[in-house]
Amino acid sequence: MLRLTQTLFSSFLLLACTFATGAEAPAHPLKPLLWKIEGKDLTKPSYLFGTIHMGGGPLDKLHPAAENAFNESDVLYTEIPLDKKTQLAITEKLIRQDNKTLVQTIGEKLKNQVEEELQAINPALDITPFEPMKTWVMAASLPTLKVELLGKEAMDDRLWKRATRSKKQTDSLETADSQLAIFDQLKEEEQIILLSETLRAMKADRIANKDSLQILIAAYIAGDVDVIKKEIDKYMAEMAEGEHKQLGARLIKKLLTDRDQSMATTIGKMLADAPGKCHFFAAGAGHFAGETSIRSHLEKQGYKITRIQE
Repeated sequence: MLRLTQTLFSSFLLLACTFATGAEAPAHPLKPLLWKIEGKDLTKPSYLFGTIHMGGGPLDKLHPAAENAFNESDVLYTEIPLDKKTQLAITEKLIRQDNKTLVQTIGEKLKNQVEEELQAINPALDITPFEPMKTWVMAASLPTLKVELLGKEAMDDRLWKRATRSKKQTDSLETADSQLAIFDQLKEEEQIILLSETLRAMKADRIANKDSLQILIAAYIAGDVDVIKKEIDKYMAEMAEGEHKQLGARLIKKLLTDRDQSMATTIGKMLADAPGKCHFFAAGAGHFAGETSIRSHLEKQGYKITRIQE
């Protein structure tokens, strides 16, 4: 649960993954999701780096271009602080405060559906460990649980630890509280809808023997930001046009549109405050895809943003 806030966005945009460890797997992503920031008053280039909030296989090593940019940097920024104190504080905020259990809140029908998906992940699993958790936590946990159980260290965690060991300055673009608030502000009935829709999508994939993650996994490894954008657009369209389209549209705005603008504003301030430092801004890959992405906002601020692929 300590990495939950790192997977909030990826849980709902399906940016989670696991990899076979066979000989065919590349040693690292074939192209990095990496952009150079130049212009305005900067005396050093800085970098935007699209991460995926999971680990394993090719994700355990940076592409050489991303490695060089990281080594060159003076400051690492992740979405939220990834120090132990912050992560431990997050855990307490995932627990229900209404004196109810999860099952008492969601009812037997949804409880049975949750356990059906849990046992499809691992026959030994049941809902018991999740009983103290908020309803949205169950919804956020399910899509990535299979991967989390593998115990692979997420890319963002590794970057933070490497930066700490090498005495780089570390900072964040958001706070853990701001990410948690997106879901904590949902009414209980809205959280139940979120859980129900998550279960519906997971069951549909399972019955069809389909893994919706594989397109995004391949796109991330290939560094294909256009495919990532296409899949995000497809997912957002489904959320915004379904039975609960108002809730879907509101979540999309809060999870993606608003956060892209807010993070771009923070990045612009950090660059302006320290134009002589090399900043390495690491955030989920979806935040750098499309016309309303962080990249687009920075270009509107007057910065030159150039993709680095080799």
